[in-house]
Amino acid sequence: MLALPGMVLVVLGELAVRLSPSWFPWLSPFGLIYGVGWLMLAVGVVWRVVSFRWIRAAFPTLVLVATWPSFMLVFSLGLGASEIPDDDAWGVLSFNVRRLDEFNWLRGDATRRDLATWLDARQEAVWCLQEFPKNGKSVLQNAGFSWSSPRRRLLQWPNESGPSLVTSLPVVDWETWMFPEDAGRGRVLQADLRTPSGMVRVFNVHLQSLYFSHADYAAVEDGPSRQEGLRLLSLMTQASEARAKQGHILRKKMAQSPHPVVLAGDFNDTPMSYTVRQLRQERVRDAFDAGTLGLGGTHIGKVPGIRIDGILVDTSLVVHQQHTHVVVLSDHHPVSAWVSSGVDLD
Repeated sequence: MLALPGMVLVVLGELAVRLSPSWFPWLSPFGLIYGVGWLMLAVGVVWRVVSFRWIRAAFPTLVLVATWPSFMLVFSLGLGASEIPDDDAWGVLSFNVRRLDEFNWLRGDATRRDLATWLDARQEAVWCLQEFPKNGKSVLQNAGFSWSSPRRRLLQWPNESGPSLVTSLPVVDWETWMFPEDAGRGRVLQADLRTPSGMVRVFNVHLQSLYFSHADYAAVEDGPSRQEGLRLLSLMTQASEARAKQGHILRKKMAQSPHPVVLAGDFNDTPMSYTVRQLRQERVRDAFDAGTLGLGGTHIGKVPGIRIDGILVDTSLVVHQQHTHVVVLSDHHPVSAWVSSGVDLD
């Protein structure tokens, strides 16, 4: 009852990360529930072993072993972290701030004050903020945030809400750009920063969203009708196809960088998705490898443990620690990572 359905979900999830949703759009939702399928299979194997059905446990065990690296993208054992060095380590923070609770989804002014206090205490040198409003600088300042102690520079999406970058490091160059129209709605802020590890190109991204309405989310929670379910599935697959195109474009942009790269942001997709697999290529790795024990879920919703925000770091840099901060200041949890060149400067 567990092993066979779990194996089916695992196999479909492995296919979902390898086959473009442009070809097989119905596969993409299986990446979302990959961890559930893997755990079902694991429990089924354990049950067969303790029931002395060892022969029937052999093949599912091989599947678990073969897919262990994929499961480690969903669940961290907390064994990859190391001590942060004192010489050239610097931190990156990624946080979808949901327009600083502009429309009072949470607690309005109280949320903004708590957010300003939380940010003021951060030590990371680079903050990649998504859904940062045009008047965000003054909103945070009015809520008690200091832009001058230490001095922080704001690089902002023009004219409206979008990805912004806050840093105390020297900025050599920066630009904002959108994906082509046929690749859906997604935004990127790109900056070349002089870090303690040398020049680094940072990509702050917000990839294609689902654009579900409140009624859509309510339908998911209550159980949609057949007609609603088909419509919602269509929205999900369309968004997956758009993110796949965006992933290919970002991968090329990272490959063209003359500097080591850091990619951070709201991917709107899980680690077991075609898009994130495209981003997580030879040049970068997921900072989640150095995360603490657990799922590291970043989306605050009815389905716990979904990690759709992340930080990918150039393989020439060392990731010492990664944390998912369990604070409720948006509909996302912030993520931070500490990196260095890995070179002993002594």
